[in-house]
Amino acid sequence: MKKFPVADGTIEKLICNRNTLIMEFTDWQERRWEITFNDLVAFQGLGAVGTEICDMYEEENTWLSQEATRLEPGETGITYCFTSSNGGEKILLVVAGSYSAQEI
Repeated sequence: MKKFPVADGTIEKLICNRNTLIMEFTDWQERRWEITFNDLVAFQGLGAVGTEICDMYEEENTWLSQEATRLEPGETGITYCFTSSNGGEKILLVVAGSYSAQEI
């Protein structure tokens, strides 16, 4: 499991394009970040925008990545998990080939 370069903050916005998902994120120090997920395969979220996040991490094998592989065998990626600070539930899963993060 690999940690993200930013944690503890709020998801401000999600923008989905054909092959990318762009997240605008404000960390606990009020710095704004843009996290871009490249080679997007799938994502699933429930109330993610505006939610405070306590943890972000990678998982190799999740139900969402398995479902994406079942539907399209050539589609593989790493699952990036975002956990709510209110209860510790996973509120956003992103299956993608890679990501980049930059302060904006």
